[in-house]
Amino acid sequence: MPWLVGTALIHSLAATEKRGVFKTWTVLLAIFAFSLSLLGTFLVRSGVLTSVHAFASDPARGLFILIFLAVVVGGSLLLYAIRAPYVKSSATFELVSRESLILLNNVLLVVTASSILLGTLYPLVIDALGLG
Repeated sequence: MPWLVGTALIHSLAATEKRGVFKTWTVLLAIFAFSLSLLGTFLVRSGVLTSVHAFASDPARGLFILIFLAVVVGGSLLLYAIRAPYVKSSATFELVSRESLILLNNVLLVVTASSILLGTLYPLVIDALGLG
């Protein structure tokens, strides 16, 4: 998941540097790429997922990573919410242009990452709620 969002981030960053568009996309994709990396670390290191590739289960380490994840994601999104009016870009682009294709690419990558995230977390949430 972080690789998909990171790929969208790289494309968005290229458009931001050249044309000054997608500033909001770039900031949010950076936040979510790092957050998904931390989420993956939490899932593997805490013992929440059981797999032959998972590491030893340590609930204390998992709790620390979960708290760190909440602080980083919450703090980053709070800072973004405070600074969002200053991040907006005034540049525009045509409907058929390189920037519109980059936007389509970013949307597809984010939708793909979101569906993988849903597929990864859905069984865990259902099991935690006792519905499965």
